[in-house]
Amino acid sequence: MDRFLLTLNMSSPLITGGGYMTLDALLAAILFDEHEDLERAHQEIPLRCTNGLWHASAAIFERQDTGRFAFVANLRAMHDLDPDLVAKNAQGRLHRSLGLTRRRDFGAVMNSYSMISVSTISWYAEGDASAVERLISGVHFIGKRRANGFGEIRSFSIEPAELDGLLGNFGEPLRPTPEAYFAGDKKSLRVDAAWKPAYWHPDNRAICFVPSSS
Repeated sequence: MDRFLLTLNMSSPLITGGGYMTLDALLAAILFDEHEDLERAHQEIPLRCTNGLWHASAAIFERQDTGRFAFVANLRAMHDLDPDLVAKNAQGRLHRSLGLTRRRDFGAVMNSYSMISVSTISWYAEGDASAVERLISGVHFIGKRRANGFGEIRSFSIEPAELDGLLGNFGEPLRPTPEAYFAGDKKSLRVDAAWKPAYWHPDNRAICFVPSSS
């Protein structure tokens, strides 16, 4: 397996969805777009994996500026609302009915996103560099609100590196790593975090050593 540094050169600000934006998560998303099969996407990530832990760092941003960006969009009751997440009364019923035809029953909602203006985004990793290059070469935007022009990739490069995506030069964590699997500096920051795909699933969270910044 190769140890390498992947660097994306960005043309527009990035809108993040929170979290640490690990390389394995990015590759899994690309593979899911190809196969539309989540389990297959996770199985085909071309990186080294030990006990479910991918040897792939969190994103390292060359920051220029940070801020927030707001979008207003119409909320569609049939597509955007999960009744199980809406507060209910003591009888277990919704406090009000959700109309499907009148705009006033759902209407417009403003969402605010974290925005980072960056020149580059980089990841250290260990795996099949050629396979990673193939996957990244077909991607032109990353992050959220891509259809609005955010997260545009101008170019990318992959070059050999010494780091394996788990630990930095001083034993600091490069990605969320559960305590049981961490072999670096035990004085590093620890938080409750998702550490493997699917990152949204609560079963994949644990107390982890994490990068102090990314």
